[in-house]
Order: sequence, then C-alpha cells, then structure tokens
Amino acid sequence: MWYAKMYFSEKKEFFQYDAAGTQGAPSVSRELPFLESLLSFLEMDCEELVPTLRRITENWSRLISEDDRQAGTNAMAELGQLKQRHIYLELLYVHWYDRFSKLGVFNDRGSDEDRQMLDELRLLPERLPLYQKQIQRFLELVLNVDNAGRDPQQQASRNYLHNAPKDPELFVFHPIPLSFEPVEPGRCSPVLYSGSIADMIDYCLRSCVERGVTVRRCKNCGRWFPQTGRVSAEYCERPVAPGQQTCREMGAFQQWTKKQSDDLVFKVYRKEYKRRFAWIRAGRISDTDFYAWSEKAREEKKKCDSGALSLEDFTAWLRNS
Repeated sequence: MWYAKMYFSEKKEFFQYDAAGTQGAPSVSRELPFLESLLSFLEMDCEELVPTLRRITENWSRLISEDDRQAGTNAMAELGQLKQRHIYLELLYVHWYDRFSKLGVFNDRGSDEDRQMLDELRLLPERLPLYQKQIQRFLELVLNVDNAGRDPQQQASRNYLHNAPKDPELFVFHPIPLSFEPVEPGRCSPVLYSGSIADMIDYCLRSCVERGVTVRRCKNCGRWFPQTGRVSAEYCERPVAPGQQTCREMGAFQQWTKKQSDDLVFKVYRKEYKRRFAWIRAGRISDTDFYAWSEKAREEKKKCDSGALSLEDFTAWLRNS
C-alpha cells in the first residue's frame, strides 16, 4: 500500500513517500526547515501548472474510459516531471503510480476510485490558487506577529466558530489522518498520512497554532518566515541567492554598518586608519610601524568608547600620534 508521511521534529519538517508500498523503505525522504513546504507552496506560480494538469487529466480520462495504456504512461511521465516543482506535488505521483500499477492486475478500470482521482485532477487548477489565498489570509489574521499578536491560539479562537471560519476567505479545517509514532531515537511525534494536498496544508497551519509559532515578513526579502527562535527576529534564514549569505546574516551586517555610520568615534578612527594604511603603499611607513600604531589606536578608541577619553582628545591623539 502506498503511503505519504509528513511530520515535524523540533525545527525541521520531514516527508516520506513510498510509491511501491514497501513499508519501512520510502522511495523519497526529504528534510526541510520548519514550515518551508507551506511557505514555498504559497509562493509557487500555480498558473504555470495548469497546462500540465490539464494534459494529465485528459490522459488519465482516456486511460480509464478507453483503456489507453499509452495515455496512462504519458500521464505518469508528466506527473514525474510535475513532482519536481514542489514536495506537495510528490503526493500526486505516489498516489497515481500506485493506482496505475494496479490497473494491469485488477480488472476494475473506471472504478469509483478512478473517478474520484479524475475529479481531483480536474479541480486542482482551481483549488491550488484557492488554497494559496486561504493560507495568506490565515497568516495575516492568525499567525502574523505584527498584526495578530503573539498568541495564535487566541486569534484562531476569534476567527473560527467550531471548525468553520468566520471569514469565508480563511482556510477550512477538516479531520485529517494522524498517527502518533516514533520518528527518531528517543522522540515520538504526530505523523500525518496525507491523502491530499489540503491535508498537508491543514497539518502545517494547525501545528503552528498548537505550537504557538508566529510568522513575520522578512525585512530583506519580504517573504514570510516562522519565528521558531527569537520572536524579535526580523530576517529569515533563507539565502539571498544560492551560495550567498542568508537574509539574517545580511541584515546583521546592515545593522552593524548603520550603527557604525552613526558612531562618531568609529568615524574618526576609521578615517585615520585608512589614511595611514595608504601610507604603506606610498612607502611613508612600514608594515610593522603601521600595525604597532593601529594596536595603540584601538586601545585609545576603547578609552573613548568607555568615556575615559573625550572625542576631542581622541581626535587630537589620532592627529598627532
């Protein structure tokens, strides 16, 4: 039996898929930062998926209505490409692979399951952008620390009556297939055996509320990020570009630069440091003399920073040293 597992452990989220139904040996195992799957889904361009989803739907329809095996093969090939776009879409491939492999064994082509799967495919071009809008609204009203506050439980209770949202644009929660089992040595966790993309979205959102996790837009890139550490964090930990600094690292550097630009003591010290460093190339001072001066200059700067030396006296020392 095929399966699709998802669970959280500390600041990570894990996905395990098995298209072949070999329990204990998933064909796909992925580890992502906490909530990355949901937030990357929110940023995905669903319009780009529509032509592919429609072709898959057409081929799957021909498979179950005409027993066109080539159409089924084409559908599976496109599903194999589609799953590369997002970890949630891997679920479609795993489920359809399981069903396609059984069509050659069991003579139940055109069953209720086939028709339900076909209906799901037909509705996906409409449902995916709808899910995105519902997630966005949920983040704004329930999880956004800057607008909704630091208590997701309180905000969720304000915005839902039983399991129905008061705002029709909010995500609608449903019962989802949860288990509870060991996920690593010494740790158990609720585990979702997802049957749909909506299940995974549901699991992410309710887990944020249960764990008290808020979100905020990064001051550098503008993307949402979960506050799994300090609630005062203003920058996400995604790299600005592949192989580059993260927004948090860049933000820390920008803050340091701004702080130094407003520091008069640092300004006069830096100006004299650069002037004397240029003397090395001009041959006016040796490396040894320069570094001896810079060490002494740092000691005098510390005195000025602590208030033991005035800025005027420090400036005069730099000029005459």
